[in-house]
Amino acid sequence: MADVVVLGAGPTGLATAMLLAGQGLDTVVLERDEAPPGDPEEAWERWERSGVAQFRQAHLVQAGGYDLIDEHLPSVVARLEEIGAVAVNLDEKLAALLPGGAGGVDLSRFRMLPCRRPLLEYAFASAARTTPGVDLRYGGAAKELVTGRDAIHGVPHVVGVRLTTGELVPARSVVDASGRRSPLGAMLEAAGGRRPRERGVDIGFSYSTQFYRAPEIPEIRGDLVAEIGSFTILTIPADNGWWSVTLYHSAADREMRRTRDRAVFERVVRSLPLHAHWVDGEPEGPVFPMSSATNVTREFVVDGRPCGTGVVPVGDAWGFTNPSIGRGVTFALMHAVDVAPIVAAHLDDPTRMAKEWQAVTEAKALPWHDDTVDFDRIRGPEVEAYRCHQPDPFASGDPGVARARAFTSASHYDPQVFEWFAEVHGCIASPAQVFSRDGAPERVSEVAGSNPPYRTPGPDRSQLEALLV
Repeated sequence: MADVVVLGAGPTGLATAMLLAGQGLDTVVLERDEAPPGDPEEAWERWERSGVAQFRQAHLVQAGGYDLIDEHLPSVVARLEEIGAVAVNLDEKLAALLPGGAGGVDLSRFRMLPCRRPLLEYAFASAARTTPGVDLRYGGAAKELVTGRDAIHGVPHVVGVRLTTGELVPARSVVDASGRRSPLGAMLEAAGGRRPRERGVDIGFSYSTQFYRAPEIPEIRGDLVAEIGSFTILTIPADNGWWSVTLYHSAADREMRRTRDRAVFERVVRSLPLHAHWVDGEPEGPVFPMSSATNVTREFVVDGRPCGTGVVPVGDAWGFTNPSIGRGVTFALMHAVDVAPIVAAHLDDPTRMAKEWQAVTEAKALPWHDDTVDFDRIRGPEVEAYRCHQPDPFASGDPGVARARAFTSASHYDPQVFEWFAEVHGCIASPAQVFSRDGAPERVSEVAGSNPPYRTPGPDRSQLEALLV
């Protein structure tokens, strides 16, 4: 019998398995999709991951996430470097664009990992295969939970899973890392338990991503995530001379769906003075579309009672957001690093495990999730207003919106504010933590008030619609 069964062999599940194995536990990882091919480039070309909708969308492990990999999973860093995926400091390049440069601010700690998702997963899988205590099994989907004697009366206690093949995989505990499409709620309900309660915020965006390749990565001349009226552009370097360009917009914006055609896509990008050169490489593959409508968290402890004992979710299986600012993988890794020690410490006390899981999730994961939702709550109405040629929806002066806008604008003028902004977007410090520092609110307000509001140059809505014909 395994100590822990982990459902899902994405970066979150494999990170959790390796962290548990590092504490001396035997861990079985079950993945319904096929194993990665033997060559990393083949992983990009032909590896199918039907369980991961965003498998060929742009990805970036933020600085906070890369620091966790570097600290806790050095074997993954080694595999990444072997396949040409190395950490880079893009914030230093962005700070050089400030009116006076970076000044005396030290930005050396902001190491990000830009990497195509198939190669990122390939590196995690390669590291997991050579980790003692990790048994990685592909092609086996969990069908139902196996339960034993209740730890809490009336709450199913999970002691393993049964696969679609009929095979039973017993365990002392189960960790669900099967992502945003997790079947755990339905399986708990089928086992006689309570379905976890979902909290969703529906702010839909659609994404179109084109990958390119050239001997040199494009020069950074503007924000990697740049808002231009009714759409946003993401320009993200990747590995081995690859990079991606993504346009995202309201899911209701039918005109922008035409960017799924490469000629239209590139016409729009070429209208952006600071980003036009990002489509000068050789396009690789089609324009990949994706829609993401809802930000979700799942409450696995409802009214003080867990929906099940002996099982906990991690990463997207617990909560996920629109991938609008590139935090998804980082959030999931942060959650895994927090949850794995709790599972290891309380294998023999499932009630305590559930309570500790809830405490750390609410204290650490939930604030980051809600901060990202707050970003979408502002950006979503802004996008719709631009699209429909309507006034600013926040013109009345919402204090939270005013502060967020001031912070973003001031980060383009002042090195200290830029560093704070990089901490937030790198998932190192939350906005609340930054604004609790002595003098931070005053400095942001002063810099924002002393300079014109920053705007990324690009077409207005009427000009954009002409490009979309």
